[in-house]
Amino acid sequence: MLSSTSVITSFGGERETKPSISFKSGQTKSSKSAALSNSEFQRRQCEGMKLAIGPRLHDQCGTKVTFEEFPDISQESLENAISAAYQHVYGNAHVMDNERSASLEAELKDGRISIQGFVRGLAKSDFYKKNFYDKCSPERTIELDLKHILGRTPHDQREITKYIEIQAANGHQAVIDSMVDSAEYSETFGRHTVPYMRSWRSQAGSAQSAFNRTAAICLGYAYSDKAIGINSKLSQGLKTGKAESIAFPHASTLNFSGANMILKRGKPAAWIRKSATVLTIAGTIEITRIILTIAYNAFSS
Repeated sequence: MLSSTSVITSFGGERETKPSISFKSGQTKSSKSAALSNSEFQRRQCEGMKLAIGPRLHDQCGTKVTFEEFPDISQESLENAISAAYQHVYGNAHVMDNERSASLEAELKDGRISIQGFVRGLAKSDFYKKNFYDKCSPERTIELDLKHILGRTPHDQREITKYIEIQAANGHQAVIDSMVDSAEYSETFGRHTVPYMRSWRSQAGSAQSAFNRTAAICLGYAYSDKAIGINSKLSQGLKTGKAESIAFPHASTLNFSGANMILKRGKPAAWIRKSATVLTIAGTIEITRIILTIAYNAFSS
């Protein structure tokens, strides 16, 4: 059986198992003013219930499940949150200084927007549009939107189709708003937590196929979503309903759990290596003896 650590480190999952990063500006405006949108009204209903955030079913926000947040307000947390948001929302792409969203960063630092608003802004930016919308197939675009905003892969082809219809009718920004304003986003990340891939902390009811699909699109530390193709990586599996198989990189080393006496750090234990050496020598001697015996009998006859 493959150990969970082995699987994680074999396709870059170490990054996905780190603690989530949160930040809240000490200057964030009070929520006592009137709610100006349905999503804001729903969020406030949820906050009042004082339940912990985390993986769960996400279709009853405001009635049965909600969250309470305890974000950091330090300057270090702010910088970490900004860096993590760029890395996650931009699909691990390298971002030049002139490609950063200076205005969004200023709004976040001033408390005019939360991390949730910062994520929304990054997903609507020219950088995002150029790399994950203009150059990608519709299926690939939605696949990446779900990954970058909700931290998961599509549930099925119907979900892909639903968002493609929203995109066709109202544009890509409407898809972003739909995801950021969803109950799932509020319950999982709230206003102050940077989204993260949830394969290792899946929501309640998540299928095994979701974990496999995450492995198919998270290819290690060096990968970048903008550089691994414009077509969907999950199209066939979503259309057939079959789970993707986990394809490990050629350079990956697999460790096996429950066999520490046999394997250590991916290699056979010393006693096994010594035994193999002895058996190899003994086998070589025996084969040599047989060959010499046959040769001797041949010449004698």
